[in-house]
Amino acid sequence: MALCLSFSMANAQISTGQNSSKVIRTGNRAQAGDFGLYIGATTDMFKKITDGNTKVEALPLINFKYMGTDKLEFRVGLEWWRSSETAESKGGDSNTTEKSYMLYPGVAYHVNNQNLLDVYFGAELPVGFGGKSEKYGDEKESASEFKIGLGAFVGLQAYIANLPLALGVEYGVSALNHSASDGIITRDGLTIRDDIDSKKFKLGQQVRLTLSYYFNL
Repeated sequence: MALCLSFSMANAQISTGQNSSKVIRTGNRAQAGDFGLYIGATTDMFKKITDGNTKVEALPLINFKYMGTDKLEFRVGLEWWRSSETAESKGGDSNTTEKSYMLYPGVAYHVNNQNLLDVYFGAELPVGFGGKSEKYGDEKESASEFKIGLGAFVGLQAYIANLPLALGVEYGVSALNHSASDGIITRDGLTIRDDIDSKKFKLGQQVRLTLSYYFNL
């Protein structure tokens, strides 16, 4: 026993080591320097999908986010969709096709410091272009448009899975100016270019269901 005790003490004397600790973030909120990817499905998209006469191809709103501070977030979003609606009539079927490509640069301010729930509000500058075409028999009319406007939103998200994920909802309102141009009419095999110069101002609102993934480079 004495021999074993002496051996253990000697072994303890010659063994060296350094304490180490690992910090695991559990239940944390996004902080300054964090990046995030956000996917948002909008109510406008759901309306088109549930219409039986409309076929929709869409890329949900994807935001790339960066936390400049613990409360200030910078974001830029991308959204694309294309819809095709067919209507039947006695004179023949008609088809209406619409498409839209949009960018959403914006900024958000996070109000509270709670780890579980996160409330924020912000503003964005939607800008993009799109087009619309209508076909009836052998006749087809189409036009392209440029869109720019201003939007505001408020959101709530809950952090899950020990932060990298957050599930939430956003409500936003926007004002968009649509400027149509480059009209083309095809009739009886002939193509006629029609210079269109029209502007429409639209107010809209939508709800987004959001899923965000946070990471740090």
